[in-house]
Amino acid sequence: MSRPGNLSALGPGSINTVSSDFWLANHLPGMQINGRMSAVRRFFCLFVTFDFLFTGLFWAICVLIANGGQYSALVEEIMKYNIRTSIFDVVMVAASRFIILLLFYALLHINHWWMVAITTALSCAFFVVKSLLYQWSKKSSYPFEVTLLLLSFFISWIEAWFVDFRVLPQEQRARRVIEAATNYDHGETDPLLPRLERVRDYLSHYSETLGDFYSPMESPLGSDDEEEYSAQGFQRRLTAEERELQSKAGEALQQALETLNSSGWKVEKESSHGDTIYSKIGARGAKIYKLTGVVDIEPGILFSDVVNNFESFPSWNKALSMARVIQKIDSSTDVVYQVAAEGPGGVVTARDFVSVRTWKKIEDGWACASVSVTHKDEPPQKSIVRGENGPGCWVFRPVEGGGRKCSFHWLLDTDLKGWIPQYVLDQALTFAMTEFMSCLRTHAPVLKTSTAPQRQYAR
Repeated sequence: MSRPGNLSALGPGSINTVSSDFWLANHLPGMQINGRMSAVRRFFCLFVTFDFLFTGLFWAICVLIANGGQYSALVEEIMKYNIRTSIFDVVMVAASRFIILLLFYALLHINHWWMVAITTALSCAFFVVKSLLYQWSKKSSYPFEVTLLLLSFFISWIEAWFVDFRVLPQEQRARRVIEAATNYDHGETDPLLPRLERVRDYLSHYSETLGDFYSPMESPLGSDDEEEYSAQGFQRRLTAEERELQSKAGEALQQALETLNSSGWKVEKESSHGDTIYSKIGARGAKIYKLTGVVDIEPGILFSDVVNNFESFPSWNKALSMARVIQKIDSSTDVVYQVAAEGPGGVVTARDFVSVRTWKKIEDGWACASVSVTHKDEPPQKSIVRGENGPGCWVFRPVEGGGRKCSFHWLLDTDLKGWIPQYVLDQALTFAMTEFMSCLRTHAPVLKTSTAPQRQYAR
């Protein structure tokens, strides 16, 4: 049972692989400290204000150009308003968005996209009607009026996008970080603790001025040396591409663990070995799957084999015909290539995947997550279909009261590409998951009797 400050919600990594200040800076815009509005929400409110003022200024310029600089034309546009001849209504639409969005997102502080979706939808509907009814050929300045209408249409969509993809996700992530920093146990040994200490230190020294809110923190933890890691006796600095892959892997682990522990799963299939496959609609709108089962082997041994012996997968996993590590990023992240064999009867042809993996210790077990990426060393081939995996993971935990057995959990979010009926996809994927568990149980005794099982657990 995870406590509120569960560190697994923050993503993987090590203080030696990602700068603490860089990591913290990614969460600062969403933090709401001492009841203050978050920086990312404040930026949205500022943008809505800019929308209203910019639209009003543009409208005034358009009217003055059309009427030779006569200021009385501004009053006439308002007092003698007609949808066919006046563009003052575009300003009123912007004013309505300004009032409604600031009311709900600044004063009422709602945490949902529905209000900005409504204002955007109504604004766009009005702009379409306006463009059909307006007498464009009446004035020589109509190119300016066309520009005003298009810009207003475009800005309303930016507002909807920014709330849904910036404000709400960053605030949600920041809340988890603050909660974890507030509730974590000092006695734990987790690679994220130095970062959480930075959060606690930042919160304790938080200044009431906006300038201090954005000021960098002085600490050697923020040095560039944190981009280096030690491996086999040498150090090297990560490139920008490697740091990006590292970040994607961390986000994938965070999202996968959240999805794995979420509600709404429905039983898809049960096997005679006690394995259960669940399914539900995932964040991408497609069906995702979760498998739970028990394997007769210590979870640490199984986890170590999965992490360190990836290229030997095809020797015991019938579903794979090739597995190769393309690039090592750091001590807990790499990029891998694998080819999945065709499904039974050739209904689903072979697929290949390029993914970034990351792994870490979580509570009483381990987790290994992956997500599809593009890589210059393994471009798509014409001879095989390139599949795409969303955030997925394997979790290995000891069975409570079960001796040295492993409670295995698998989250599968995959798009095999191509047109495949859903019922065929359900059968193919559930069959593949069931076959994998069968292969894993066959492999477990061999792994247990190995003379020197690798136990290089992620730290």
